Amino acid sequence: MEYPLKSGHGSGQIRLAIVGLLLSLAALCSGQSVSKSGVVSPPVDEKTSVRFFYEHDIKDHFYPPLIFRVVDSKDPRRGAAPLGPKGREVFVTAPELLNILQGIEHVNVTWKETDTVEEFGPSYKAKGLGYLDITVISSRGTARGSVGRSRVCSFLGSMDSAINTPRALWEFQRYRWFNDCKIPGFDP
Repeated sequence: MEYPLKSGHGSGQIRLAIVGLLLSLAALCSGQSVSKSGVVSPPVDEKTSVRFFYEHDIKDHFYPPLIFRVVDSKDPRRGAAPLGPKGREVFVTAPELLNILQGIEHVNVTWKETDTVEEFGPSYKAKGLGYLDITVISSRGTARGSVGRSRVCSFLGSMDSAINTPRALWEFQRYRWFNDCKIPGFDP
């Protein structure tokens, strides 16, 4: 006994639902978020921090990751940039870090997000060979993204206007300079 398939309203909706389900499963299997959980998006809180790490293919030198952390505008660390086991830590205000995050969002970066709030590990374990590794940690979780080698300088250059703290801007430009980006008027 044969039952003829009828095409009509319902069959198109079913096909669309199946395609949507398959795309969602493919994204989940690849480890990428189907939708943003908001790790990279506002608001910024005291746990929010951003780490940039780029390591050249030529391993004759190593420059540690650059980590932006939030402090109050009157905090004395705002004028410091200590080098520790996790990298060079630069302290900025919440609005500055928000500007950095908004700059990151305007660039085509694929994020892998998790609800787990992670810690930055030691700099010698950071990954970024041949690409710029970006890690964002907030109270909502952790997000990782990357920018290809050919776009590193233009991507980082677009962030200068986000940083108002003089020491933080100098450290950021020095980080770019060390990674062979040209910064007009910069004196390391």
